[in-house]
Amino acid sequence: MRKTVLVTTALCILLVAPLAAQTVLEQHNFATMSGWTPAAGNWAASGNRLHQRDDRAPLARIDKQLNQSGVYQIDFAIRYAGGGYRTDADWENQHFHAGFGVQLGISNPPLRRAAWGAGQSYLLWLNLDTRPETRRNAPEHYGFRAQVYESRSNIDMTLMRSEEIRQLLGSPVMSLDIIAILRQELGFDLRLEDIEPYLYRDVPISIRVDTRTGEIGVLDPTAPIRYYFRVNPSVLRGNYIALRTNSLAANFGNLIVTSR
Repeated sequence: MRKTVLVTTALCILLVAPLAAQTVLEQHNFATMSGWTPAAGNWAASGNRLHQRDDRAPLARIDKQLNQSGVYQIDFAIRYAGGGYRTDADWENQHFHAGFGVQLGISNPPLRRAAWGAGQSYLLWLNLDTRPETRRNAPEHYGFRAQVYESRSNIDMTLMRSEEIRQLLGSPVMSLDIIAILRQELGFDLRLEDIEPYLYRDVPISIRVDTRTGEIGVLDPTAPIRYYFRVNPSVLRGNYIALRTNSLAANFGNLIVTSR
């Protein structure tokens, strides 16, 4: 259980505390795309959902102006719509590759342009990659992973790394293999087919950000537990956020931003 303790310490796994008085900063039911600026991918609003319909786009992104300060929380729902594999053979062999995430604290984003990074910011990313070439050449991305990327410019973005992360997790990069941790440390054998039911329903996403301390808390969509970690607080005080996908068509609903 040693690694479990380390992971728990690194992420500060805590029971969710109810927010104090909240102020709604933004609320979108996506009747229209007003306020959102598509950059790459095929974005559209219909049926009170924001859709990214291009399941081959590697850098799909849509930006929203939002001045970020103090403590705020972003809540929305995401639902799978397609993609994640290239051929029928990939599907049969379970060779998948897809991801989505939220980019926070963006300053000077590359509006209306595809880009690898997005100014100075942090990308909170959930990635599924079971391709053999990834296991061989980039094992830090293999599996079902929760990752944090640090963007330094529109062309420079890498997995966040530090000596503190190395001491806690045994690796300097913020890239956690969710399936491996559950299997090895908790005895829970999560298989890819166990993830499949989540493809056909809304998955709630909740992210709490403290721009003063750099603390970010991500809610477990299956349990009332929030996972905390820290980043550079000066980077979090940006003026845009973004939704992103990679090789994945998805739709988003009922996004709300609150402050406390």
